[in-house]
Parts: sequence; structure tokens; C-alpha cells
Amino acid sequence: MPESTMICLDTSEWMRNGDYVPSRLDAQQDAANLLSTTKCDLNPENTVGLLTMGRDRVELLASPTEDAGRLLSAIAGISMGGKSSVCSGIAIARLALKHRRNKNGDQRIIVFVGSPVAEGLPQLKKAGKMLRRYNVGLDVVSMGEVNENEEKLRVLVEAASSKDANGVSNSHLISVPPGVIPSDVLISSPVLQAGLGGGGFGADAGAAAGVGGGGGGGGRGHRRPPPPAPLGGGRPSSPGLP
Repeated sequence: MPESTMICLDTSEWMRNGDYVPSRLDAQQDAANLLSTTKCDLNPENTVGLLTMGRDRVELLASPTEDAGRLLSAIAGISMGGKSSVCSGIAIARLALKHRRNKNGDQRIIVFVGSPVAEGLPQLKKAGKMLRRYNVGLDVVSMGEVNENEEKLRVLVEAASSKDANGVSNSHLISVPPGVIPSDVLISSPVLQAGLGGGGFGADAGAAAGVGGGGGGGGRGHRRPPPPAPLGGGRPSSPGLP
């Protein structure tokens, strides 16, 4: 069945950190390129949209489209600034999916989180329940502030999760430890394996793949040099930031 996907990118000031090579933003862009091209290639009726969460606002860069080139161009042009809002990003993404051309296909939102989640647990739980109500799958890719955001993101994903007849959840939390290439984790996680026909993943399969050093990256054909040590425990290096 075709699927419409919205990718939400964290473009807050926190994405300047160098705990992923060469930075959180660049590692996120690489992963978003992989997701966009793979999703579009899986089914000619699949569509992918893109928005950014940064500069204290949400900006829709591309409504769901089959044009992978347009998505890659938009991803290459993003810039950083301000703070990110997960709940606002999810709300705008759902509205974008509501106006998708193919109303019969599945719906999915993929959210990258590379900064501290400002929303409280009640807000996150409400956002997750909204997605479950409208049958929208949710994948959250946690980077950088992995431990700090763990509880909040798990509440969000569990609230959004619904299971099929085989007991397989449509929502996942993928944790990518510092120093691991996010695209390598994603290619062996439920985010992409579900569409590729893979199975047997639980909600934390991506975290296990990440701890294993990105073992699913055989299809990427490249490895970057070892990353430098995280800056200040994952806090932004820019002066004046939280």
C-alpha cells in the first residue's frame, strides 16, 4: 500500500554540536536524504514531505511529493537557529498529511530530535494520542540529548502507537548514540525495514542497532572517520545558549 510521509527536521541551535561527524545537522541531513530517496523508490505512489523545527517556528518546505530531487534540494538548503518544538512540528505535519493527494494510503510522520524537548509529558501524550486517533504512524529519531529526552519521547511514541493484527506497532523510538552514523542505524531499523519487507523489530530495535555501531550500514558503501569527543556533554558550544 502506498504511504505518505512527513519528515520533521530539528534545525535548532543545538544542531551545531560536533558529537556526530561533522555535526548533528549534517548527520541529520544525510539521514533525511536516505529516508526521502528510499521512501520514494519503494513505491511510485509514495509521497514524502518536509518541514523544519527551528528559529522558534515550524516551516513547511515541501508538501508530500513524489519528486525526490525537490526534497534533496530542500534538505541541502536548511539552516539553524533558535529552538525546536516537537509538538508544533507534529501538528503541522499532520495537517500536511491531511491534504495529501492519495487519501487511501498509509500516513507516517518521522521526527528528528537533536535538542532538549521543551514540552511536558501531558503535551507529548496528547500529541501522540492525536496521531493514534487519525491512524498516523510515528517514528522518532533521537540524537544528541538521548538520555535527557528518553522518558518524554517514549511517552510520545507509546501514546501514538497502535498495533496490527500481528501485534506489530506502527510507531518506534530510534535512539542514535553520539559517534554513530544515524543513516546506518535507520537502514537496519523499523523505519525503513518495514517498507523493505523486514520484520521482527520491537520499538527499540533502532537503539540496539545504534549501540552496535551502525551494523546495518553495509548498504551505505562508506564510513566516516571516528568522531571527536562530545562537546560539554552534548550542550551547545555556542556562547549564550542553554
